[in-house]
Amino acid sequence: PYPTLSRSAQTISTVATNQARGALETAGLTASVAPVVDVTAKTITVRLTSTPSTWVMHLADFGASETSVEATAKVVGGAPICVIGLNGNQQQTIFLSESARLKAPGCSVYSDSTNGKGLYIQDDALLEAAYICSAGGKEKLGAGTYNPTPETDCPSIPDPLAARPAPTVSTTCAQTKYDVGSGSVILKPGVYCGGLTIEGTTRARLEPGIYVIKDGDFKISDTAKVSGINVGFYLTGANPRLIFEGASTISLTAPKTGDMAGILVFEDRKISNVVKHEISADNANTLLGTFYIPRGELRISANRPVADKSAYTIVVANRFTLGMGPTMVLNTNYANTDVPVPDGVGPNGMKAYLAK
Repeated sequence: PYPTLSRSAQTISTVATNQARGALETAGLTASVAPVVDVTAKTITVRLTSTPSTWVMHLADFGASETSVEATAKVVGGAPICVIGLNGNQQQTIFLSESARLKAPGCSVYSDSTNGKGLYIQDDALLEAAYICSAGGKEKLGAGTYNPTPETDCPSIPDPLAARPAPTVSTTCAQTKYDVGSGSVILKPGVYCGGLTIEGTTRARLEPGIYVIKDGDFKISDTAKVSGINVGFYLTGANPRLIFEGASTISLTAPKTGDMAGILVFEDRKISNVVKHEISADNANTLLGTFYIPRGELRISANRPVADKSAYTIVVANRFTLGMGPTMVLNTNYANTDVPVPDGVGPNGMKAYLAK
């Protein structure tokens, strides 16, 4: 229902007119509709004009005066949203350095920071997407590449998952400071007080459900192999960190239903300080779902591709950074999985936002 840059000005006008008339009819109102498309500014302004007839004016023999109202929408990209950097004022809300590669050929990357350096790449980094947009400015230091050139001064996108209820957390610990370093294990959903560590040569399979990581790290390291289908991780308490590192092999897909449907990682909004979550594992090829990190930073620093075998991966984080030499791939094969995409992102996100 939202206009995209690929449509002609006439088509955009028609769509806007039909939407406005539909809204008026639903509200039981009558008004003339006048759309104006500004191709240069990439905006569409719709003015509604009506001549109200009031009983007071009739008695006073006054002529009815026209009343008008208008709204302007700015087209900020037509591709699904796969990255939003939520921090609204700092430098490097989205930041790539060294030989980092972020490849999102079928979706859009947004920085909400109004800072002139809110979107920043340096060294030999590459940021490639269907559309790149910054609420503030963009910066490039060194031989880095934006493809395409980012739009600047875009409307900020409110946190699309802000109304999503957090999972319910039991007061009972399923495990306390659980650490496994060898053998084959099957883990069950529940509250992991003090964190969950899977390391060494462990082979771990996670049963479907929600894993609450409370007051500690969710850490996968060394040569551990971890797999889980329809699993979600809720990070809560004091400094809960996500740490995937070493030569570990990780294959995780988000739940299909329930509190965390479509969300692979959900950081508690009540965490008071900024927590840095890091993925440096060399074999984290399947991370299917949404990383929702509204308070902290998600950093990717692996030496091999991350998430490249996922049907889709979406990142909504206060800050999103890539360093070292990773290639993070954000696919958009939404039809190839039964894991739903949360409302507000991916193909379920708005592609144009109210500018005024």
